[in-house]
Amino acid sequence: MILYVVRHGEATWNVLNKICGGRSDVPLTDKGRMQAKQLSEKMPFIDRVLCSPLQRARETASILTQGKIVIRIEPRLREQDFGDFEGMDRGTEAFLKAKKEPACHFPGGESSFQTAARVYGLLDELKAEKSDDSVLLVCHGAIMRIIETYFRDMPLDEFYHYSPENCKLVRYIL
Repeated sequence: MILYVVRHGEATWNVLNKICGGRSDVPLTDKGRMQAKQLSEKMPFIDRVLCSPLQRARETASILTQGKIVIRIEPRLREQDFGDFEGMDRGTEAFLKAKKEPACHFPGGESSFQTAARVYGLLDELKAEKSDDSVLLVCHGAIMRIIETYFRDMPLDEFYHYSPENCKLVRYIL
């Protein structure tokens, strides 16, 4: 299976530098829509699309597929729940400190380990299919960070700093 993973286009809270997680359902900006449109013109052939239920990912998927492929909503692709930090500035010292502790829960949210458990479960299911399909996952930055660790070891400092650009497309063999 060829697995393509893309982060949604620029969302309103990305521009405002706000922490935007699994409980923050914010829309794309016009720039985010343009990023998705530009990527759609370069997309490889895709058999299936699985997408986070959050609107920024759903809209990105819709633009990428141009209505030619059915988009299946996959709850396990929802962004990590950053709990009480959602909506705060991304430079908040307590958030940055908490982000360095993947085994600890964000207050009122989930840990990176919990997020990895649900995402790894999905990847294990896809791998078990032993399919030749090309599958596109439309998701979020923290989910892409977790997916990257499924395919390669990532030292903790690199994990902490890994942040894919909006509408970045990554290819894996599953």
